[in-house]
Amino acid sequence: MNNIISFAEMVLGSEMFGFGYEFGRPAVFIFNYPIYLYAIIIVTGMSIAIALSAYFFKKRGYDPYDICIYAIVIIPFAILGARLYVFVFPWDGSAIGDWSGFFTDFRNGGLGIYGGVIFGYISGYVVVRAKKQDMRIVADSIMPGLFIAQSIGRWGNFVNQEAYGPVIENPAWQWFPFGVNIHGTWHYATFFYESLGTFIGFVACLFLVRSKHYKLGWLSAFYGIYYGLVRLFVEGLRTDSLYLWIGSTMTDIKISQLVSVVAILLGLFTLSVIYRKELHSLYSRLFKSEYHEVSASRFIVGAISGVSLVIAVVMFVLGGETRFLIGLLFALIALYSFAGVFALVDRLRLYCKKCGKRNEPEEGVITENENLTVKKYVLIAGIAVTGVAGLAFIVSGIVTSVPNQIVLGVALAGVCVALSVMLYGTAVKLNGAKCDLTAREKECRCDCGNVYKVKLNKFLLFLFPYKVYMDFGVENLKEYVDPEAEERKRKKAEKKAAKTDKNAKID
Repeated sequence: MNNIISFAEMVLGSEMFGFGYEFGRPAVFIFNYPIYLYAIIIVTGMSIAIALSAYFFKKRGYDPYDICIYAIVIIPFAILGARLYVFVFPWDGSAIGDWSGFFTDFRNGGLGIYGGVIFGYISGYVVVRAKKQDMRIVADSIMPGLFIAQSIGRWGNFVNQEAYGPVIENPAWQWFPFGVNIHGTWHYATFFYESLGTFIGFVACLFLVRSKHYKLGWLSAFYGIYYGLVRLFVEGLRTDSLYLWIGSTMTDIKISQLVSVVAILLGLFTLSVIYRKELHSLYSRLFKSEYHEVSASRFIVGAISGVSLVIAVVMFVLGGETRFLIGLLFALIALYSFAGVFALVDRLRLYCKKCGKRNEPEEGVITENENLTVKKYVLIAGIAVTGVAGLAFIVSGIVTSVPNQIVLGVALAGVCVALSVMLYGTAVKLNGAKCDLTAREKECRCDCGNVYKVKLNKFLLFLFPYKVYMDFGVENLKEYVDPEAEERKRKKAEKKAAKTDKNAKID
């Protein structure tokens, strides 16, 4: 991917202090140590992103210096994730079998933006929980900076002469920035397309955040949908894409396009959560009562499950990697919807059989201890996934010549083990005693005088929690005020007032 000229070719100054090329990559030389222009551009983008995030932190009522804590945690993990991305999903025909250079060969390239975003989001969430802040505020504050950082960072691909598309055959289109000249041949400037697209995304964020209708989560949803579409298009043009491996077979699926589809779906899901109340209000108008809504929804969800299953089977029968993934997606939808039918049947028990009104036990449908029991098994599953996947990466980094697909296969095996543990845990406790999936029986009292008892499934309550309409408005968020600065201002005002009184007495 790099245009190798020589070990070091100076343009200005010397190798001690100057500007030149090392292995074809432009670099600033300080004490004979090259600092690549690519790295300078990336760090510049990061710095601007941090400054912008601090500004939006302050606007949303958080201490702007908190962004320094997030940066200290997120940036290293984002780099780690970006590095993992290209080792797990290698370039076409360039499967990386030796993981021994994972940590030692950083300067020779190999970073994937999506891996950085994913790991950055996860590490950011951990900091949010530790600081007991609102993830919606933090994420929306970071998104404009993320857009501009990506826009600036893509110019690092330009100086390295990488991340370009196929050859432009028509001379009429052989001009920059539509195309880029690589070794005398004009290629589609896909780096520029993405840089321009993310810059437009940054500008759009500034307009969205100033809208009087703005709600928390808008920018996160916008990033998932908009950048997903941009990358879906750009990745289709690139000639250096990373591919998905299934077992020992490299598929024709570009992994960044697959992740883009997931990002778009997550963005749409985020919007559905933001407008959940409005969407449910429209849906409930189709039914004459809440009881009939829940009752009829069983058949609607059941139909969705059935249709999804049929589509999944058709995709599996037709074959091919892309159809396999589509089939897998619809199989998961079918499974989740099937469980949803049972959850709706469970919820019907809360409705009074005499008057049809929904009632809840005074102590709640599920206690905190009952909820923690289910969370315990989900936590076990998460630890198993992380542990096995992490072990696979560590072992592959120590032992050389371990094919990438084996590493991914071991990680996927860990996922299967974790799911098995979770399913087993929902039926059996760790000490071997049987675990009752249902919450203990509780009493419901209806206004019509009917008294009845309900016993709901704890696991279904975890998978399908009660609808809660969260407040996504920003009306109550006030700009952060530095208490120390306010104290200094107050003392200064008091001193000035005392001086004025003293002068008044002298007069």
